[in-house]
Amino acid sequence: MLGLLAAATAIPTWTGTAGPVKSTPSLPSTAASRPTVAPCPTPAALTAAQLKTRAQQKLGQVSTRLSASSATRQSLTTVEAGPSGCDAIPGGLAYVHLLQWATDTTIGGTSTTTRTVLFEEQRWRADDASGRVIRGRYPGGNQPTDDSTYYLGQLDGPIGPIAADPTALTAQIDTTQPRFLGPTAVIRGLVSLLGWHTSNQAARTAILTVLRGTPGITYHPSVTDRAGRTGIGVSATADDIRFLLILNPSTGELLAYERAALTPPADSDRNGAFVDD
Repeated sequence: MLGLLAAATAIPTWTGTAGPVKSTPSLPSTAASRPTVAPCPTPAALTAAQLKTRAQQKLGQVSTRLSASSATRQSLTTVEAGPSGCDAIPGGLAYVHLLQWATDTTIGGTSTTTRTVLFEEQRWRADDASGRVIRGRYPGGNQPTDDSTYYLGQLDGPIGPIAADPTALTAQIDTTQPRFLGPTAVIRGLVSLLGWHTSNQAARTAILTVLRGTPGITYHPSVTDRAGRTGIGVSATADDIRFLLILNPSTGELLAYERAALTPPADSDRNGAFVDD
């Protein structure tokens, strides 16, 4: 039985058909007075040894550190969908590198064994919902790696890029998580989009606009995820389950997502929120 602990995505990058682009565009010489834009990260896939080392980190024992919360509608005005080094990289595919930690519990007779499993996915997606996914895990199990190609329309989600207009973006969210289900549906719908699509600056502006206009969403000015990165948090709660996005405060790009039960299970020895995804 798998109990998911944490899912964290690297900042997404644009790639060409041959894979991640390793170089980043240089800024024009006239841009000296503009804010410095960090280069676009292009994380390489982990080696088997690196997967093993990461999987053995006791990340499940560390709760995501949340700062005091406030109403999102006012507080998110301080967050910018600023330029990202990833915006100008050419290519026909969106690329997302995802790491996910999980607990794998095996029950045999009177004994129970729990171990941490690390999943890694590299996702390439075209606007026509075709693409490729390379999956790996440690410990390897029966299928340590998987390399799958998806043809036109075979990947889930809307055709085309993430919408740059708030109304059109809302329609995309509704395809997976209808907004009438409440603020948690908005967060889950955005996760579905951002887990497979990269967002340009205009799309990130639309995302922040939708979040500001959604009642019931809470803002956390400082959140550190399980990969050690600090961003801003946007959360919503329903049925004692908290859904949390962690965003880069300068660009609005997605860093991580988690789902946590605010009341741990009765048989759990944990205090506070119990992360299960």
